[in-house]
Amino acid sequence: MKEARRERMKKMMAITMSVMVLLVMVSGCSNAGKTDRDKATFKESSGNASGTADAKKQSGVPSISFPQELQEIPENYKTSSEQPGTLLELHYNTYESESYDKKTKTLEKRAIVYLPFQYSDEEQYNVFYLMHGGWSNETTTLGTKEQPSVFKNVIDHAISEGKIKPLIIVCPTYNNLSGSDSGDYSLALKLTRNYHNELVNDLIPAVEGTYSSYAKSTAKEDLIAARNHRGFGGFSMGSVATWRTFEYCLDYFRYFMPMSGSLTEDGSYMDNIVKTSGYDWNDFFIVAITGSADFAAASFEQQINAMQDYKDSFHYADNEEEGNLTYRVKKGYTHDGNAAMEYTYNGLCWFFQEDDGNKDAKERDQVTEGKQEYRDFLVDNVLHSQTEGDIHYHVYVPDSYDGKSQYALYVTLPGYQGLYFQGVAANIKTEDFAFEARKYNPNMIILAPQLNDWEEPSARQTIALVEYFLSHYNIDANQVYANGYSGGGETMSLVMGMRPDLFTAYLHCSSKWDGDYETLVKSRTPVYLVIGEADEYYGSESLKEAYNSLYKLYEKEGLSKEEIDRLLILDIKESAYFDSQKVSNQHGGGGFLFSHDEEIMGWLFGQLSNRRM
Repeated sequence: MKEARRERMKKMMAITMSVMVLLVMVSGCSNAGKTDRDKATFKESSGNASGTADAKKQSGVPSISFPQELQEIPENYKTSSEQPGTLLELHYNTYESESYDKKTKTLEKRAIVYLPFQYSDEEQYNVFYLMHGGWSNETTTLGTKEQPSVFKNVIDHAISEGKIKPLIIVCPTYNNLSGSDSGDYSLALKLTRNYHNELVNDLIPAVEGTYSSYAKSTAKEDLIAARNHRGFGGFSMGSVATWRTFEYCLDYFRYFMPMSGSLTEDGSYMDNIVKTSGYDWNDFFIVAITGSADFAAASFEQQINAMQDYKDSFHYADNEEEGNLTYRVKKGYTHDGNAAMEYTYNGLCWFFQEDDGNKDAKERDQVTEGKQEYRDFLVDNVLHSQTEGDIHYHVYVPDSYDGKSQYALYVTLPGYQGLYFQGVAANIKTEDFAFEARKYNPNMIILAPQLNDWEEPSARQTIALVEYFLSHYNIDANQVYANGYSGGGETMSLVMGMRPDLFTAYLHCSSKWDGDYETLVKSRTPVYLVIGEADEYYGSESLKEAYNSLYKLYEKEGLSKEEIDRLLILDIKESAYFDSQKVSNQHGGGGFLFSHDEEIMGWLFGQLSNRRM
């Protein structure tokens, strides 16, 4: 079922999608064998991790979940910030990499250090070491004081708006005798294998002996004691360096962010790293990220899958209380600087975040309001969800709403032509559901999410957005309505299979049903199914089958025919319905006619619920 939806979307997108030009920040480590996978085949481990995750935790360890969908970097973040951090050069002495143990050749090296706005030696800061990829150096990621990079601006904005906790970022290099070492693939592999010597003996003491971290001193025992406040990450060959840091430096680091670069497909090798380290599964956390169209994705994913076979050491979970490994694949992203920048941004938004008392992730969600209006709708607002990424939506809030009285809430999901890549507000410009709804209840907030597809991530985003409005607006829980048209119906049926308890009633138009039946039946949420008998896209048979399946489940629950008929309506419109209104296309025309049909829309807004949330 998911595969069929995916293939339909591929076909449609091939016609309408334009080519995006991506910003290059970090070069890759190879050019061989690109893959083009729409979705990861990553296998999730079953069950939760056992044991007590708090056993060795110190302050600063987050218990919030890493978001299911990566957040997009807001465009304004790429401009200069009014609260800029500072880039400094840190020079330190080390030894030639391949003969490090002999200490016969001394090198002076440089790292670029980022200090947050209003850095103070009186404060303690977490430290994140961020390694570059191939054909790069220590200035590639954040730039220099004279020429800061776009990503430096992103970090400035994210810290000033509270998305990233103020921290020190260190950009070192594994380049050894030459600044071009990283351009030699075989040499780079050797240098990243050896880099741990320089890292723990020379760089960390130089950084944390100069700037204020959680380490009390640069003595080995004090640096190790502060490991919960230290992370390491990198993209491409920087990812290989990250895996090597995990291999050799677990004493010094709790957090790791490898991105689009693998070390080995031997799960036993990774398992042995943990077993011989003296640390337990709850003493570290790995955030692994790649893109579906990244040539490194296949081997990267194979390593993650292989690690999961060793459940004593690696537990897949989205938070530290349940596990130590999470994995994300960004759809359509390739091996380039834009991907590296977004992955790193998302990781830094999550690392080192402490719980705010009893606040949960939803209370930390932030909204960027839109700046334009269309027919009284505020257009292109973005909910930055901690768990589901950026959610674009348009909203109509009546002028009479003052927060003192409860208002109804109506959510409408569009067909394919209204998805976000089709253009901002394409959903409310091509469908009338949002505007016709105002005729039925003047005291109703109308929410028009503009999502990216009709699969499960969009369903979760819809749920997150509805939950946000229920918690931030004075909404009557007995009057929460929804409709989905075409692809939006597929998405909303998934929502109804996950959280039907959020809604008073649901109108399913010109679509098919993809959601869970039993969850909906247990909730007793009324559903109206309407479609043309000869719908050109879906036909009507699949909706008849959905109706029959739901009907049988209600009968199994012991409901009478009268009770079922109140909860479940199937309305197959014959051709005469369309002909009488001079509409020849039952699928596209259905969206228009159903939104203007007073019997259909009147049914939806005439429903009331006695459930309390």
